[in-house]
Amino acid sequence: MFPADQIDALKSAYSTLSLIEEGSFKFILIEGLKLPDGCEPRMVNGLLCPMHRDGYPSRLFLSLKIIHRGKGQNWNPPGGSIIQGQQWWAVSWKTTRPNQTLLEMVLDHLEAFRV
Repeated sequence: MFPADQIDALKSAYSTLSLIEEGSFKFILIEGLKLPDGCEPRMVNGLLCPMHRDGYPSRLFLSLKIIHRGKGQNWNPPGGSIIQGQQWWAVSWKTTRPNQTLLEMVLDHLEAFRV
């Protein structure tokens, strides 16, 4: 589904990964995703959608709507998204570099929460 070398690189940063599918979308569940300083809470589960969705080239959904002072203050959609029967939250944030690896996508999405 995803290149093995990219999954391995992602596992080197986040040890607990699961692959999830819903409809035509494929996700990578990252358990215990550590967020940048200034975020509350500091750790949540993340759900990376490395494919085009909702007008974004990729999305990083969080298991909680966090408090932070970073640039990504617009939560989109405002009420969250239901994926696999669970509510997930994502900020309006586009990664713009072409041909990103999965790890680069996650790191770019986390920039939305940095001060």
